[in-house]
Amino acid sequence: MPTSESTKSKGVELDVDWEQTCCPLCGADQPHLMLTGPDRLLGLPGTFHLVQCGVCGHAYLNPRPTQETIGAYYPPEYAPYHAPDDDSAKPQTTATQRVGPLRRCLRWFLDPRGEYIPPLTQSQRRALEIGCADGGFLERLKTQGWEVSGVEFSPDAVATAQQRGLNVQLGTLESANLPANHFDAVFLWMVLEHLHDPQATLREIRRILKPDGWLMFSVPNFGAWDRRFFGRFWYALDLPRHLQHFTPRTVNRLLSETGFETDRIIYQRTANNLVGSLGYWWRDRFPNSRLAATLIQHCAAPRTGLVLLLAIPAKVWAWLRQGGGLTVVARPKANFPTSSDSAE
Repeated sequence: MPTSESTKSKGVELDVDWEQTCCPLCGADQPHLMLTGPDRLLGLPGTFHLVQCGVCGHAYLNPRPTQETIGAYYPPEYAPYHAPDDDSAKPQTTATQRVGPLRRCLRWFLDPRGEYIPPLTQSQRRALEIGCADGGFLERLKTQGWEVSGVEFSPDAVATAQQRGLNVQLGTLESANLPANHFDAVFLWMVLEHLHDPQATLREIRRILKPDGWLMFSVPNFGAWDRRFFGRFWYALDLPRHLQHFTPRTVNRLLSETGFETDRIIYQRTANNLVGSLGYWWRDRFPNSRLAATLIQHCAAPRTGLVLLLAIPAKVWAWLRQGGGLTVVARPKANFPTSSDSAE
């Protein structure tokens, strides 16, 4: 039973309903407290509890805001809703333009491997992005020849995407009521960790995806060394917006139980979580530090110099399977029952 609570801090008051939950991955009710912490990114009120399932090891927020009221923690200024305009936020583009002949080499050097796009064919070109924000990735797919659609939770982001001429619906995947066996590729970039029921979402994706389709998504890597080192200061905790925290093992379990086979897991070559975590840790000790603010801002708008400086360490961490993010590619299992099958 959700409980209603008015949360107030620093003059900001939020009316949020909270609910206790069993493990979203295995359904067990054996939570063990891992840590408590505030909203370090936006400073919105509340103290939040991260627990780990005693059965399957999945980490999740408990209690959590209900799906109907969690929008209070997603104000319009929430960075992922907006594509950065500052060129400093696009280190690959600016740096490669300056170097010219070394463009391909530098692009490879700076590529964080945060996205994967399957081969485009005449028979496979229909793509859907869930949590598409203002449509930056969809626009890129469209220029490559894909027929694109999107679903987004934020009204402001949807309005921007539609102004770009993109077919983007406001709401959730479940509310979009999309046809079965319709899409060749479905993308979710840093979305699954925000969902109350990731299993339900992947089952719905399995229903709307063609049998030979592709599923691509990314999540922060809760198994990475920087999470263990920084603990409550880890940048990708993003309490209370990140409701789920995945490792490669729990990703594989989630895919298997929802009708997918893991094609590959790519460890991202990025040091963003390290930089942001240092910023949080430093700000906790020196609240007015300009250095801390610069480190934290880097995660939303990466600075070319810092990206270049950390590119080699980031590649080493990825090679050691300690990258701060996971890019996952999966294919539908054959002969796996879907909701449309059971309806028949």
